Amino acid sequence: MSAAVVTALKKIAVTLLTDKKGRKAVGSIIAISVTLALLPAMVLMAIGNHFSGGNEVKYDEFVRTLSEEQKSQISQMESDGKQIAKEMTALSGKKNIVKAQMIYFTYFENVQKSDTFFKDFCRTVNECHNEEILIKVLNMTYNLSIDYEEFMRSYSMISNVSIDKNLFLNLSVKNNIDLAAWCENAYETAWGFVPHTNGNILSEEKFRSLKKKYPEEITEDNAKFKSIRTVDNMGLITSYLCYDAEKRRISEDNPTETAQALYEKSAVKGDISTLPDRLGTAVISEDVVGIYVGEDSVVYAKSVDEGIVKEPISEGKWTALFEISDVQYGDIKSFSNEIVFDEYDAKKKNNLGLVQWAIQAHENGWGYIYGTYGNVLTEDLLRDRAAVFGCEVTDYMDFIRENWLGKRTADCVGLIKGYGWYDSKTGEIVVGSNGMMDVGANAMFENAAVKGTIDTIPEVPGLAVWSDGHIGIYIGNGEVIEAANTLRGVMRSQLAGREWTHWLQIPYISYVEEKE
Repeated sequence: MSAAVVTALKKIAVTLLTDKKGRKAVGSIIAISVTLALLPAMVLMAIGNHFSGGNEVKYDEFVRTLSEEQKSQISQMESDGKQIAKEMTALSGKKNIVKAQMIYFTYFENVQKSDTFFKDFCRTVNECHNEEILIKVLNMTYNLSIDYEEFMRSYSMISNVSIDKNLFLNLSVKNNIDLAAWCENAYETAWGFVPHTNGNILSEEKFRSLKKKYPEEITEDNAKFKSIRTVDNMGLITSYLCYDAEKRRISEDNPTETAQALYEKSAVKGDISTLPDRLGTAVISEDVVGIYVGEDSVVYAKSVDEGIVKEPISEGKWTALFEISDVQYGDIKSFSNEIVFDEYDAKKKNNLGLVQWAIQAHENGWGYIYGTYGNVLTEDLLRDRAAVFGCEVTDYMDFIRENWLGKRTADCVGLIKGYGWYDSKTGEIVVGSNGMMDVGANAMFENAAVKGTIDTIPEVPGLAVWSDGHIGIYIGNGEVIEAANTLRGVMRSQLAGREWTHWLQIPYISYVEEKE
C-alpha cells in the first residue's frame, strides 16, 4: 500500500483511537494496523459525518491511491450507506443513521442481503432503543457474533469525534432547538471538560499549548481528554455558535465573553421561577451558564471531574433565565426544513400533489429568492444567485440574510418546478427531472394546452394562475399560494382582488380527480 494511504490511515487512527483499551477494542472498524479495515470510518466521513480536530483526512486523495477493486468496494459502501440513511429517514429515525451505518459497515460484510434487507435492518435498529438488546437481536437475526462491549466502545468513540448533522433541525441558522440538541449531544457522547477549549478535538499539540499558556488551570488531569472533544462552561455554548455547518468545523476564534456578559446583553431575561418550557433557554448562576433541554433538565459543562452533566433544574442554583442574543428562538416548525406532505401519487406528478406541496411550503415559512426552487438557502447559494441575477437579489441582501438564510426558498415559478423536480425517495430536488421543464412563468403559460381567462377558472385545485411575469398555485376554495416576492416569501391569499389575468393547467403534470 502507498505511503499516502499509510499516512491517511494513521491520521484517522490518531483521531479515533483514544487509549490502549480502545485501540484493542474497536476491531475491524478502526484497527490500528494499516489495512482497509479502516474503510468504514472513512466512508462514514465521506457520506456526511465529519471527523475534525486537526487530523482531517483528504478522502478523495485517499480514494485515488486505491486499486480499482478497492474503489469499487468503497463505492458500494457509499451506496449502501446512503440507502440506510434513506430508509432511516423514512422511519423518522434520523438520529440513528450513524449507528445503523456503523453497525452495517463493521459487521455485515458476509451477510446475505435480501430485497428487503435494508428496510428490515433499519426498522430493527430504529425500534430497539436499548443497544444491548439491539446487539442481541442482530446477532440472533443475522447469525452474527457482535460483542456488545466492543461495539459500545467503538460507537462511543465515533460519536464523540463526529458531529452528526442528523441530530439537528437546521444547522444553517442558529436556533434554540438545535442549541438544546447540541448540548444534549455533547452530554450523551461524553465530551470532556478542559478550560479554554471550544468543542474541537483536544490534540497533543493543543494540550501542550494550553498547559504552557495556562499552567495553573491546565493540569495532567486534563490529559485524559486527549483525542476527544472538549469544552469549558462557556465553550459548550460558543462551540455551537461558532460551528460552520458548510465547512463542518468549529472556529477557533471563539468569543471570550463571560456568562455574565452573555446574560447582560440579552434582550429577554427573567427570574428562574418564570422559566418557560422552551428548549434552548439559557439559565445562569453567577459565572456558570446552562441550557434548558426539556423535561425540567439542564445541560452544562460542570467540571473536569464531572464533565458535561444533565441535571434536574431543581438541583442547580440557577437564579435567572435568558435568551442568547445570537440565537433565534421559535418552535420546531420555525426552523425545520423537512419536506413532508401528502403526495397523492409519488410516481406521477399531479395537481393534487402540487397543492399539498404548496401548502407545506407556506406552513413551513419558505422564503423567496429569485432563481431558487425549494432548496435550503446557504450563503454560497445566495452569493451564486446574486452573481447570476444581480439586483433581483443584491438589492435585498441584508433582508435575505436576516430572514431567509437557512430556510427553503423559491421564486414564483420555482415553487412549481421544485415540486416537479422533487424525488420523494431521496428527498432531493433534481433540476430537469420528472418531465418538468426549466422554464419561466411566461413560458409555462405559453406552453399550456389548457388555459383561459381568470373569470372562467374552474374549481380544480392545482391549476396555476398567471399574470405577465408571475405565477401562483390555485389550491381551491378561492385561495392561492404563491411565492410572492423577496419581502413576503411564500404567502396564502384570496384569488379575488389580485391581478391574475389567466388560469392554466401546468403542462408538465397530470390532472386527476380529488381522492375520496
